[in-house]
Amino acid sequence: MKSLSLKATMVGNQPLQEIPSASGIEFVEGAYYVIGDDSPYLYQLDEQFKLINKYSLFESGKLGESGRLPKAEKPDLESIAGFTYGRDNMLLIFGSGASEARNKGYLVNLSEKGTVKELDLSRFYTFLKRTLKIETEGLLNIEALAMDNIYTYLLQRPLGSGVNVLFRFDSDDFKDFLLRNGPIPAVAVYHFTLPGIGQNSAGFSGAYALGDKLFITASVEDTPNAIDDGEVLGSLLGVIDLNALPYATNSANPLAVPAVQVAAENGAAFKGKVESLVVKKTEVKNRYHMIIVTDDDRGGSKLLEVELKLD
Repeated sequence: MKSLSLKATMVGNQPLQEIPSASGIEFVEGAYYVIGDDSPYLYQLDEQFKLINKYSLFESGKLGESGRLPKAEKPDLESIAGFTYGRDNMLLIFGSGASEARNKGYLVNLSEKGTVKELDLSRFYTFLKRTLKIETEGLLNIEALAMDNIYTYLLQRPLGSGVNVLFRFDSDDFKDFLLRNGPIPAVAVYHFTLPGIGQNSAGFSGAYALGDKLFITASVEDTPNAIDDGEVLGSLLGVIDLNALPYATNSANPLAVPAVQVAAENGAAFKGKVESLVVKKTEVKNRYHMIIVTDDDRGGSKLLEVELKLD
């Protein structure tokens, strides 16, 4: 396989002052949709990143002054992806699955004024745990979701030096499972390694499918489990060649993901936790414009714009 070189240049950086703990972003029909891992709302931004609407995903009377849920009760919403079903534009939002409280998901029908359906993902997450041979609570940690017309991708973030895992499903079967109570779809499993920072390994945090590429965000965090936060050491942007998935089937020999560390406008390493991304093609071949959300684990959120060059 041809090796890939990446160069990322930050061209925009602004706070998302009304959105706590941003953890996922998607773009549908001229609007960005953002979730926070400890917020009960789905936030809608216009193309200038101005907050224009928010939808309640679930009722919660335990929000603090900051608008955040207590850690023990938050659904840990980490993943969001858009798809079409018939004539409707839908958003799918997943909790991480790291605890019982985090086994929930939400379907939002944007074509029906943002109507929300809650999903119980317990059975599905039990299936994923069995697939990975996980028996201990807190080891499943679904951090990213991406969908295209053919496949649906779920990304598992490992603990410590573990291997990053990509689950792939047929998108039609996945929609049938979610919307028509169909069977859990067949899964293909792929294994990856990412560059680390110092002695710490990087783990998946976001994903976006575009053409034959899966663009990913990853962060390096010093934490003992999937529930507690740790010191953030930096973040990465990477690209998985979807044509190379046959080389990633062996967990003992995971495929290396080309990645580059996110840097601030002044060239210094960006120490925030990059959580999710939307990727847009530019008029120049192998150049991409990325819209990225970050979380500082204290409730603060930022939106970054990054130009990515692939060689």
